[in-house]
Amino acid sequence: MKKIIPFLLFALLLEGCSGLSPILDLIASPTPGIAPDTPTPQPTVTRIPTRDLFATLTPTPVTFTPTTTPFVPDQPPTETSTGIPTIAPPSSFQLESYFTPKNQGFLAVLISNPVIYWNAGPCMPRNVRITAFVEDLVHTDKVYLMLRAREKKDTLILQQWSSPAEMIKQENGSFNYNVTTDNIKRYYYHKEAWLEYQLVAVDENLQIIARTQIFDRNISLIMCRPVISP
Repeated sequence: MKKIIPFLLFALLLEGCSGLSPILDLIASPTPGIAPDTPTPQPTVTRIPTRDLFATLTPTPVTFTPTTTPFVPDQPPTETSTGIPTIAPPSSFQLESYFTPKNQGFLAVLISNPVIYWNAGPCMPRNVRITAFVEDLVHTDKVYLMLRAREKKDTLILQQWSSPAEMIKQENGSFNYNVTTDNIKRYYYHKEAWLEYQLVAVDENLQIIARTQIFDRNISLIMCRPVISP
């Protein structure tokens, strides 16, 4: 009997050790490895350049030197003379001066209006019609018209005579011509001027048979100045 008891104790001891096997496995299992620290990619940030929000601009001084030049538009229009006679007058074709006492060979010279405007704007009229009646209608072959501008404020400032423009003969025996700024030399030099004109009649041989005095204060040549509303 005494031999059996130690054997039973040994058997119980073995059975108890088998029950502790899961616990021992947990204690004896190796420590799991720690995963390496992989850096997380960060978004790229673009930095805004530093700016002084309170900075002010330094003004650059501008030097202005006034000049006393005559009035001329930035781009004067091209001068085009219309109505130039087909047959040029002879070299003896000269204009009379202010000392011409009166009309010679002309019954009357009429104008449609006393002013002609130039430059952009609503000013009207832009032309003037000149009509002439001659005494000797039979021998008068052509009538020529000459024009020039003279400054009103300083009458010593004047332009050259334009090329003779041949007036158009009408059925009633009169001669007329529609004058525009194209017929006036350097009109754009004047803000306000007199438009002077003179007429000369010739026969078939271009011999002068009649002429007028110089009309110097009948037509005004004025630069149009548009009114700008506030």
